[in-house]
Amino acid sequence: MKLKNRILYEISELKKELSIWEYLSWWALRIAMLVTYVVFTINGEALYQRNLILLNTLATFAIPLLRFVSPRALFTSRITFRTGTYIDIFVLLGSFLGHGLKFLGEIHEYDKFMHVVAGGVVVFIGVEVIKSFDGYEKLTPGIKTFCGIGFSYIIIVLWEIMEFFADWFITTSNNQGYYIVPDETTFFVKIFGMSPNMPDNAPVYDTNADMFYAVIGCGICAAILYIWLKKKEKKALSQKEEVKVN
Repeated sequence: MKLKNRILYEISELKKELSIWEYLSWWALRIAMLVTYVVFTINGEALYQRNLILLNTLATFAIPLLRFVSPRALFTSRITFRTGTYIDIFVLLGSFLGHGLKFLGEIHEYDKFMHVVAGGVVVFIGVEVIKSFDGYEKLTPGIKTFCGIGFSYIIIVLWEIMEFFADWFITTSNNQGYYIVPDETTFFVKIFGMSPNMPDNAPVYDTNADMFYAVIGCGICAAILYIWLKKKEKKALSQKEEVKVN
């Protein structure tokens, strides 16, 4: 496919999938992230924090770029633009609000709220990913939902592994709270209580609490997704029946 035709094709697909307001929200977030990076640089924020903002800014361009540079034979060339919106939710909550506006340090339980939302959003990303493979329409709502759950679990685990290695190799990184005594007022501790060893195992507490909240979000969104897919399937079947009758 020639370059001009490829560009026109991508634009037409973008218009089919996204509303103008959804697309404008992409650019609003990108501009906000770039401004945050400039402010962080001027204020002399830690290099790790600046790089995190920069990487998350680049992540907002990932889906259009991946579609454009991937050969048509690869599934990545067919991944939906809607996936980009879900990625933007991550960037908005974790990077812009969490690090840029300091919500992670200033709002109690914000980290846990973020993990609930993230665990749920990835379920939808998982379904968007499998849409790019042949045979998606033949899958039942249950199988589609199961794929979304599986994708969410994979990302949840990979995220915690990333936090571990970031803290291990980057001196200014403290994702797992190595120097923080777990807060006894948190929702997680209120349910399960404070373990006798918890003050000495803050990273273990942080990792397991994050996964606990992410799985809650995953379960909620998986239920919503299944109900929506089931209704969509019933609607499609009823329309087919109407066509047959007519």
